[in-house]
Amino acid sequence: MTAFRVLFLLAVAVQLPAYAKPSGTAPGTIQWQPCNSTAFQHWFSDGPPPAGLQCGYVEAPLSNQNAAQTVRLALTRLPAVGPKKGSVVIIADGPGSPGINPKIAEQGPAWRLQKSYDIIGYDPRGVGQSTPKISCQLTASEETPSPDENDLPGAEQQARDMVAACIKQTGTDVVQHMGTHEAVNDLDILRRALGEPALTAVAYSYGTKVAELYAERFPKKIRALVLDGVVNLKEDDFNQRINQERGFQQSFLRFADDCEKNGSCPLTSEPNWAIQRYHRMLRKLHDAPFVTPSGYEISADDVITLTRNLLPWRERWPELATALRKIDEGKADDAVTDLIDESYTPDADDARTVITCADMAKPDADQQLLRRQRQQINTAASFPNYLPLHEYPLETCDFWPYPGHVEPHAPVLSTALPSLLFITQRYDPVTPYRNAREMASSFKSPLITREGDGHTLALTGVDSCVDDAVVDYLLSPKKQRRDKSCH
Repeated sequence: MTAFRVLFLLAVAVQLPAYAKPSGTAPGTIQWQPCNSTAFQHWFSDGPPPAGLQCGYVEAPLSNQNAAQTVRLALTRLPAVGPKKGSVVIIADGPGSPGINPKIAEQGPAWRLQKSYDIIGYDPRGVGQSTPKISCQLTASEETPSPDENDLPGAEQQARDMVAACIKQTGTDVVQHMGTHEAVNDLDILRRALGEPALTAVAYSYGTKVAELYAERFPKKIRALVLDGVVNLKEDDFNQRINQERGFQQSFLRFADDCEKNGSCPLTSEPNWAIQRYHRMLRKLHDAPFVTPSGYEISADDVITLTRNLLPWRERWPELATALRKIDEGKADDAVTDLIDESYTPDADDARTVITCADMAKPDADQQLLRRQRQQINTAASFPNYLPLHEYPLETCDFWPYPGHVEPHAPVLSTALPSLLFITQRYDPVTPYRNAREMASSFKSPLITREGDGHTLALTGVDSCVDDAVVDYLLSPKKQRRDKSCH
């Protein structure tokens, strides 16, 4: 980890509407088996699968041009408790996040949905238990020492090495067909394999981009579509990341205010002082990383990554406050290092890199323009910027050799498209509030706004007002609805 690393939780790019739809060939029947059987136990390394969960696969062509070569998507199904009316597909966040174990509340409004609908989770192509799997891992002989913050050539060489590793480990043919364009077609193949005449789905964060593009491409194949934590199809990568950094800055200051009010906090509610105290902690760790009694070394970048990982989840702010206090006092323990380890997800990071580059890479872009944009992105939020640089390096996708299949655009709507349902939170750092406002307006659909902090919450039990609205829509999507606020 170095100060050069730019951690962004959501890489957004949108595909040109000119792509062909997948062939009409019917996908194979899904052979569902208990997830606790020997064949699937390795899918759930963090513990046993939920009771009654079933596992299976569905195949999809690698690309429209190469239908002979296929990818295999890992699926799960939590069967309806009562008589089944259909299936609700959960489209995971990311890009790069697995989705075979959706976190749906077992009580409250979500229970009404589970009475009559199967809940379907899946790992997108290249992700988790789906195959072939994206990998960008360097071998021991290929790894080089992390450059320091002033080594611009070293940082850019590290980015080039990452590109080479992604192509080598994943395969030249495969990495070019891991983007959102293919993910949209995969979703329709999944719909057909489930035997659903029209899609009912709930999409989160990056998954909303997949859902929005599905709504453009398959407007007649939608029954009900919920989009929570909304991607703005009109934004290019640069503007999306600038707005996201501003959102994180706002969330950091709101966290600092909350942290002080609850006591035992190394920060303060006064914005400038909060940032200064945070920078003081980071500079101290930069000069001399803290080593815990168990031998774990905590760096400044570890603290930034931990902070970014927990800021989007208001319910986890107390954990973040406690961790920062322990680090500041030189008392970090295994509980703190466990949180830091949770923030690093190498497999998901590899998948995020390849999917993002497959979407938005521009090999012929003006590198001087890219450098200026990297400067603006890295300085848009001041809280992590404890070592401001005069110049920032190009990143992995800036060296990607294959053009991305993407362009920002205003949504293209068909008159056949039914009303969707958009969900947002007022202080969402990852997918800012105005994203949802713009997309709900563009898709001529109602917007549910939770007046609070956080990123995605539908059907999780966090807010019964939101969950009631979502379940009501999924059960009766044709009913007329208006915008609504939840407090």
